[in-house]
Amino acid sequence: MRWAVTLLAVVAMHLSVRVAVQAAALSGDTFVVDPGHGTRDPHGAPLNVGAVGAGGVQEQAVVLAVGEDLATLLRTAGARVVLTRSYAHPFRTATDRAKDNRARAALANALHATAFIAVHADSSVDPATRGASVFWLRDNSIALARAVRRRLDQLGLGESQFHARHLAVTDEARVPAVLVEVGFVSNAEQARTLASTPFQHRLASALFAAIADAFER
Repeated sequence: MRWAVTLLAVVAMHLSVRVAVQAAALSGDTFVVDPGHGTRDPHGAPLNVGAVGAGGVQEQAVVLAVGEDLATLLRTAGARVVLTRSYAHPFRTATDRAKDNRARAALANALHATAFIAVHADSSVDPATRGASVFWLRDNSIALARAVRRRLDQLGLGESQFHARHLAVTDEARVPAVLVEVGFVSNAEQARTLASTPFQHRLASALFAAIADAFER
């Protein structure tokens, strides 16, 4: 327990220094952070729950934690952040999965957001498959995608895919937008890593740094 507390203290100190340095760069910007999945129908039945991987690690839970951490960092840096799901409201309500996915990105368009960041975790029938992926579609998203790729590379996750891709959120978004798969919950080792609170903080820190890289003024 003592080592865990120490590690969290080090991470917190590291993040506070980074936020202080980058605060001016993000002040006044608006970001929509979309922790993927977590959608139920109006009767409360699961509609879009995401992957459930090794040891019962749930994608929707992992990415919600990362999304909340990322939102905290961005807000501390002076940015306005809108979460499509949050700890206060962990489930979205919808009747159509595809329409709900598009509505997440449409929100970023309506807000004229600086960027839209969708956070997901991957799954595969091959339990050995691992690595992070970054997807985008429009030219205005390339700089952000490259920054995310560069920052995630420092975490030792490996890389699965990095390319332009038609997805509900990338098709819908007109603002700079990326969909990030932070690793494979179907890989037992990677699932344990992704379920770790300290590592979720590191993921959020990497995404925050990438956003600052792409949009600093």
